[in-house]
Amino acid sequence: MARNRRKQPRRDALLEAAVEVVGERGVAGTTHRAVTERAEVPLATASYYFSSIDELIAEALTAFVKQRAEEIGLPHQGDVAPAQVAEWYAQQVMGLDKSKRLAFYEVLLNAARTPELAEAARNALASYQDWAVAGLNAAGAPRGVGAARAFVALGLGFGLLHLVESQESDTEDLFVALRDLFIGSVLDPDEHTAWTQRLGTAGRE
Repeated sequence: MARNRRKQPRRDALLEAAVEVVGERGVAGTTHRAVTERAEVPLATASYYFSSIDELIAEALTAFVKQRAEEIGLPHQGDVAPAQVAEWYAQQVMGLDKSKRLAFYEVLLNAARTPELAEAARNALASYQDWAVAGLNAAGAPRGVGAARAFVALGLGFGLLHLVESQESDTEDLFVALRDLFIGSVLDPDEHTAWTQRLGTAGRE
């Protein structure tokens, strides 16, 4: 029977608690008891709303990633400079608190093994790619969509480094790296050829 989820504070509390627990313990370490204790509801509450811990985790992480995708979307309307795109993305990547950052990577890591998370993970990555395409198009890069995955990978990589070894300069360093990647994407053919030869990568396109 369909239920009005807007009027289910306990259910919402379970979903929020599940994201926190996953961020702290990982998917494998998340249990009904841990989630219900974090949500401050009776243990039986989880079984009332969800058929299994896997269903609870999948729904919680899917909702979390959907919200994350909305947060990462560019707030600007109309034309936006690539530097603004780089600054916005760097702040979004590094501004996420540790628990939620870990939960986000748990989604990505488990997407290949958990079909329920695969679509959520793809949608999140698509939202990351959208901002990169916007910046590349604004810069006049010839390979907008094709080059966007490199920007996404750079952001995700910096996010992982920040988890392992946090540096105060990480946000600024990511911004600079993204900005330089934009610069490299708009070099004219002659400049591109000159730099590939200088770096010893001629022939690798």
